[in-house]
Amino acid sequence: MHYSQLLKALFGAGLALSHVTASPIPTPDLENTVLGKRATIQLFHVTSTASATSIQHGGVKLQVKTSAAGHLTGDDFNPMNTGGFYVTDNKEAIIEWCKGRNIGSDRAKTNCAELITFNFDDSVLSDLKYHKFTGPATGSKTDLTAWMNTPDFEQWNEFVTLCTHGGEPDEEVPLAADLADGGKALDLVIGPMEANHAIRQYAFRTTKGLGHLKVASVTSTGVQ
Repeated sequence: MHYSQLLKALFGAGLALSHVTASPIPTPDLENTVLGKRATIQLFHVTSTASATSIQHGGVKLQVKTSAAGHLTGDDFNPMNTGGFYVTDNKEAIIEWCKGRNIGSDRAKTNCAELITFNFDDSVLSDLKYHKFTGPATGSKTDLTAWMNTPDFEQWNEFVTLCTHGGEPDEEVPLAADLADGGKALDLVIGPMEANHAIRQYAFRTTKGLGHLKVASVTSTGVQ
């Protein structure tokens, strides 16, 4: 069985579904950008004080993910060896996710200390090459389950699998043309986070894309 098929089977059994018990996730109307409508949205990134200071003074830079052992690895929307920078439009959920990821109060306090708020004018999407996975309508288990029965989930699942684990593509899940080569030409990929499908993330993959992220503020998350 292909990894993506196995993953879907586990989701269906309720073993890999994770979600935040929060109000429905607001969805910026990104499709209006083709009509020239202008809308500035806020995007969030949780990090350490040192990293937040670096971003404030030196700007945002693409990051290549490494494992705990220091080896290069893939990320949700970035195959191995490709840089990315991840933000989300769900402030509360990303802070809770960071706390859960960094088990132990000292690690959480350090790694989740600061919340960077960015302004992003989504009308610039007309100038960027991007792919948007629709994802579930809300963070509810019902909507997550319904999403798993859609072609959008199949393509998201296949793309994440190839980015994070590599391997051969699943011939039964042909990817959209802009994703088929790992999305090499894309400036931005938008879609659910693998670790928490209720959180929508924006993976900036080029310096051109990052140029449209403007730091609005850096504040303490209050993580204790």
